[in-house]
Amino acid sequence: MEHAELVDRAVKWLKNTIGCRVVLSEFMAYTYSGETPDAIGWKMIYSIMVECKANRADFRADSKKRARFDDMPAMGHYRFYLTTPGLIAADEIRDGWGVYEVHDKRVIYVHGRKYSNAAAVPFASDRRSEVSMLVSALSRPTHAGIHVRERRERYHDN
Repeated sequence: MEHAELVDRAVKWLKNTIGCRVVLSEFMAYTYSGETPDAIGWKMIYSIMVECKANRADFRADSKKRARFDDMPAMGHYRFYLTTPGLIAADEIRDGWGVYEVHDKRVIYVHGRKYSNAAAVPFASDRRSEVSMLVSALSRPTHAGIHVRERRERYHDN
């Protein structure tokens, strides 16, 4: 599976499974740490960031990003990797991160932190960078890379 396919799956997972109302994918904007998440979504006041890894080299390169250093702010109250099956072992992930894998049409939890909206949030998110990214997205004439989940009507006239 190619990286672009994983990003598409991450967007669908954030919107449909997690329930994020707004999702950005590979969206370039100024952030304090220089971070550009493959996919990031917002559900209520929390952000869920997904890094997609299609191969081992991409996964190893991720640890060199400034946002992965302990003294740098990073996006996402929740942080996950979305990978092809068997790419990342449990002992290779950072504390607080989780790993999900794409199996055919399903996204399956594998190890590390699992998403739960009832659990304590594992990270303090870089709100300044997230707001900067959202403002940048909203101010562009075309909204490429912005995915909005339509709100379902609660009441229907019969």
